[in-house]
Amino acid sequence: MPLSLKKRFLRPYFKWIGTRLRGLMALLLQYSKIAWNVIKEDLVRVFVEFHRSGVINQSTNASFIVLLPKKSTTKKISDFRPISLITSLYKIIAKVLSGRLRGVLHETIHSTQGAFVQGRQIMDAVLIANEIVDERRRSGEKVSSLKLILKKAYDYVRWDFLDQVLEKKGFSPKWRKWMSGCLSSVSYAVLVNGSAKGWVKASRGLRQGDPLSLFLFTLVADVLSRMLLRAEERNMLEGFRVGRNRTRVSHLQFADDTIFFSNTREEDLQTLKSLLLAFGHISGLKVNLDKSNIYGINLDQAHISRLAETLECKASGWPILYLGLPLGGNPRAGGFWDPVIERISRRLDGWQKAYLSFGGRITLIQSCLTHMPWIGEGKKDHLVRWDVVCKPKEIGGLGFGNISLRNLALLGKWLWRYPREGSALWHQVILSIYGSHSDGWDANTIVRWKWGKNSVMGRFVVGGTNLWDPNIQVYLELVLDKNIPISSILGPTRLFSWNLNFRRNLSDSEIEDLEGLMRSLDGVHLSPSVPDARLWPLSSSGLFSVKSFFLALSQFFGSPQVFLLNSFGILKFLSKVQSFIWLVAHKKVNTNDMLQVRRPYKALSPDICILCMKHGESADHIFLHCSLTMGLWHRLFQLAKMDWVPPRSILDMMYIKFNGFGSSKRRIALWQAANIALIRIVWRERNARIFEDKARNSEFLWDSIVFLASLWAYCSKVFKGTPLNALHLD
Repeated sequence: MPLSLKKRFLRPYFKWIGTRLRGLMALLLQYSKIAWNVIKEDLVRVFVEFHRSGVINQSTNASFIVLLPKKSTTKKISDFRPISLITSLYKIIAKVLSGRLRGVLHETIHSTQGAFVQGRQIMDAVLIANEIVDERRRSGEKVSSLKLILKKAYDYVRWDFLDQVLEKKGFSPKWRKWMSGCLSSVSYAVLVNGSAKGWVKASRGLRQGDPLSLFLFTLVADVLSRMLLRAEERNMLEGFRVGRNRTRVSHLQFADDTIFFSNTREEDLQTLKSLLLAFGHISGLKVNLDKSNIYGINLDQAHISRLAETLECKASGWPILYLGLPLGGNPRAGGFWDPVIERISRRLDGWQKAYLSFGGRITLIQSCLTHMPWIGEGKKDHLVRWDVVCKPKEIGGLGFGNISLRNLALLGKWLWRYPREGSALWHQVILSIYGSHSDGWDANTIVRWKWGKNSVMGRFVVGGTNLWDPNIQVYLELVLDKNIPISSILGPTRLFSWNLNFRRNLSDSEIEDLEGLMRSLDGVHLSPSVPDARLWPLSSSGLFSVKSFFLALSQFFGSPQVFLLNSFGILKFLSKVQSFIWLVAHKKVNTNDMLQVRRPYKALSPDICILCMKHGESADHIFLHCSLTMGLWHRLFQLAKMDWVPPRSILDMMYIKFNGFGSSKRRIALWQAANIALIRIVWRERNARIFEDKARNSEFLWDSIVFLASLWAYCSKVFKGTPLNALHLD
């Protein structure tokens, strides 16, 4: 196989199978990786043949259509959603090609398209749309907005039109041949009760599920943007501009989701309708005007209805859903949040009916809180304080997340992106509406209202207090002019020297300390030819991440960290046990001392440990100091050939890294599994004696600990391939 071909196809393929995938496709790709020596010749032959001829075997590109019901009662064909099942071999080819296509789309797709283009995000369009609506409402100008619905967009794309688009955008004949080969060899059969019925040759359309379809559709939809821009240039449309800079934003696209902004002239709307019809005729993408909606800003209902008649669409009111988020509503109005409440109610349906472990409930709550902010009604008893539960796992919480801090972290992402994406459409809209800060790094104060409290940046002047090391800041307080730029103190002879004009003479000790500081800066080089860049100190890459900022905010505003949920790597796949150990570390399991405070009528009377019948029951006692538990701990440490003195608390026991079986990954995992299994078995025994009136001897408990620890280790990644009986004997 030629080296250039291997670089083009096989390297992206191996990179792809190394990523985290889910479902059947992930299983097939991992199998292909394991069985590479068996399948490589056949796979390489397919790649070579496709590279040479651009032809894919029809059986390789066959698709099965499965009809999935959209609702519980189905009466007609429109009640079903067709899903294409594509062969894994074709998907490998398409994935490699789509990876190459993704790398060039940003050079040819207009800035109004936000889908599947590098550097653009779905929230960009949501931000722009909200800012436009708010700005027009404040100004009082009359505006109409049209939200388009395309009729089965992917299914109607004309292949000949797509080929012309590729040609006009400068794609080579070979690449166009590859695309034609991927599309023209498609055939379909409908699966009825698992059996394929009737093969049909495709003549148009893009399959949803084909990795190439997303990018090819984006290329087709970009033609509509170009047509609208050309119409504005020829004064066929007045166009739509926003802000003091009159930034042009006549429409926004995200794949097949399109929203238009226009003035209220019926002539412009008639021209827009003609352009949509023309685009549908040449591309195959027909607008379903019956399902499309027009909305008015600062317009009365009669005016909106007249505009709707012009376009032959429906007139509707605000708020609307745009890309899954509300647009044009009033967040201060109570009804604005009704959809959020309905949504979380649906997600939590059956909460009390379902039998969920503590770990299962954690997963469900995390899923809900990640998607929507919500606080329950009424006061309830809780095992652990909410602020502790909300802390990230990295600092001892369960990772639910404080909503206010999460919101700050998400806002921080915009402020990080602002100076880095000066040419992006969303940046231009914000700049046009609000203006920019004098340093050019941030938007004006109105949109950075809380960032100043958390920013690590300072002004690039000598007096910028957030910029300097505290040791240097002492001397810069003595500088005569604190507002001079840093560039003015760089000396001409050395790469990084200091020309500081102090307002008084320095003492001998200050001169000596300053000379030491200057020597420590000898290795620092600043080049005037290299532009300044904003770096994020909380990540090794220097790039901002919401996770790192949220973690930093949680550490800054939260209480000191306690037990870390990820301290035991062996627990990653055991959510139920993981949550139990977390409660043990916080001493929040329902031991008798806890029940005496929370539920006195449920506590044992008198307060006594059911295992030893000598002392009161607490987390530290039952898991560490009880005579039965102590005997099990001693036996474990004897197995590790270590002397052991019990620590004061179970939390101390979890923090001490004994590494009793050795320091290798496997030995550490086995030791962790044994520790956790011991705690788990002791708790089970305690519950069995209280609720089932059953008591087992220490020998039975030890055998249970050995089996459970072996089973957990066997299921972990570090012991992959090791037989369970070998672990048990070990």
